[in-house]
Amino acid sequence: MRVLPDRATVFRALLITLLSLTFLTACCPGEQVDERGWPKELVLGLVPALEAEALVDNLDPLTEHLEAELGIPVRSFVPQDYTGLVEALGSGRADIGMLPPFAAMLGARRYDIETILISVRKGATGYRSQWFTNDPSVCEGEVEIVERRCETRVPGRTAEIRRFAQCQADLSIVNGESIAFVDPNSTSGFLFPAVQLMDMDINPERDVNSLFVGGHDAAVLAVYAGDTRFGVSYDDARNMVCGQYPDVGEKVIVFNYAPMLPNDGVQLRPGLPDDLRQAIMDAFIGLAESQAHLPDDQKTLWVLYEIDGFVPLTPGLYDPVREAYELMRR
Repeated sequence: MRVLPDRATVFRALLITLLSLTFLTACCPGEQVDERGWPKELVLGLVPALEAEALVDNLDPLTEHLEAELGIPVRSFVPQDYTGLVEALGSGRADIGMLPPFAAMLGARRYDIETILISVRKGATGYRSQWFTNDPSVCEGEVEIVERRCETRVPGRTAEIRRFAQCQADLSIVNGESIAFVDPNSTSGFLFPAVQLMDMDINPERDVNSLFVGGHDAAVLAVYAGDTRFGVSYDDARNMVCGQYPDVGEKVIVFNYAPMLPNDGVQLRPGLPDDLRQAIMDAFIGLAESQAHLPDDQKTLWVLYEIDGFVPLTPGLYDPVREAYELMRR
């Protein structure tokens, strides 16, 4: 678990790490292209929403599909964090990425990284953050137990019914506590929950101890293991680990939510030809459509990020993220 050292400021984590570094230019002068003017190889980067090893294990079907549809070798990698992928896209070391909205918005401001598609999950293009705890005493009233399928994202594993706990609690209980956040550039795993705290006059720099653990599953497991009493992830990241830890849904109790935010999506580095840009869009949409009839655990995009499909970016969709970013800069 990575702990933010010596109460380093949230503002510094958000801005200096990502915006004050000097990177390479977005286009590589010696880039080799084929007869279509397309690069002879594409590099795909995916952020570690899952444990990085698990993500790497599931990358091959996606890269193989892109190679077949585009007629170009595709190499993939998983950076250490969101910033690493933004750097790679901004410097031309990656061509395609799949970023959460905050990182995508910052990448667009700094490097003209373009979002071409927005993910769709269960018919929705938005989602929300959840707050959770391992301490039922913080709940106002009884803890409610809901039985539902544990959607493990493990191909071939039968989905089983698990118990998931939820309750209501005032978010002010986290004041002065340690909180397992995901990453400083995670929209659901830090930005929106941090703004939620600020709206309550709780300073995420001074009033809580922010622990950045690197992944949504890691945040859930930090609370499950008792490393910290509170954590944040997207709703409901407990599904990521309920196959391996059958009682995680009962021990990790969801007690509050942040406002809705737009889904993640597919991004491209600047400078790619327009016809390649369209071909990449068609390849991602085609993959989702071609596997729509399969069980979830056999769908390439669902196993990676629980994605059911894609829609083009709607103008203004990222405005709430931009507004939250401006608030954090004050």
